[in-house]
Amino acid sequence: MATLGLIAGGGPFPVLFARGARRAGHRVVAAAHRHQADPALSREVDACTWVKLGQFVRILDALRAGGATEVALLGGIAKRRFFVDARPDALALELMARVAVRSDDSLLRAIAAMLADRGLPVIDPTPFLGDALAPEGVLGRHAPTDAEWADARYGLELARAIGRLDLGQTVVVKDRCGVAVEALEGTDACIRRGGELARAGAVVVKAVKPQQDRRFDLPTVGPRTLDVMRAARARVLAVEAGATLVVDLPELVRRADRAGIALVGLR
Repeated sequence: MATLGLIAGGGPFPVLFARGARRAGHRVVAAAHRHQADPALSREVDACTWVKLGQFVRILDALRAGGATEVALLGGIAKRRFFVDARPDALALELMARVAVRSDDSLLRAIAAMLADRGLPVIDPTPFLGDALAPEGVLGRHAPTDAEWADARYGLELARAIGRLDLGQTVVVKDRCGVAVEALEGTDACIRRGGELARAGAVVVKAVKPQQDRRFDLPTVGPRTLDVMRAARARVLAVEAGATLVVDLPELVRRADRAGIALVGLR
């Protein structure tokens, strides 16, 4: 039995990881970000320390005190939090000084290297996440039209292209035209903006960045994504199969069916 560390952000996957790892016989000690991680996480792990963004010394101390030998990075950090309540310590400032381009991938790779240098290699968390990766094909009752399939395939190319620039993972397409791309504002705001421009019938596509280190920051969709799409009158949600984490797939399919949204996994 190993002791696994968990540096947790928002969303359900830190909790799912903790449950899966403990079912597999491991101990889990967590450093969870305030205002981001689910408070329920503290009940799913063997020890939990709450930290503010940028408190790397506190994170390391908590994981080492808990006996962690490896660590998983899971859960999102809303980028606006960097401008609200970050409390960078000396180690965080040293890390930032070493990163020339402060994109998601650059920062995450630098954090992973820093952790490995201090005896905490970052692991791929997906073996402990069960069936959370999106399968390929039409996932609900509704299928895209031929034109929507064409938009979805074009959107996958476009999402991968912006991913190479490390801008984001989501695009909104209509009639083979990219009407919105994700940047600092996040997925939901990208979908809303795309809906305003496309008016109705848009295709939302989410894909992993081609250079993405799959130990962290895989694209994620869930029921909330469909709520935002319905308000934006978007028609199709296409995700990269085998590379997109899905929050509660059965519920996602039920909501897509009720909303008349086609839900598909693409490769």
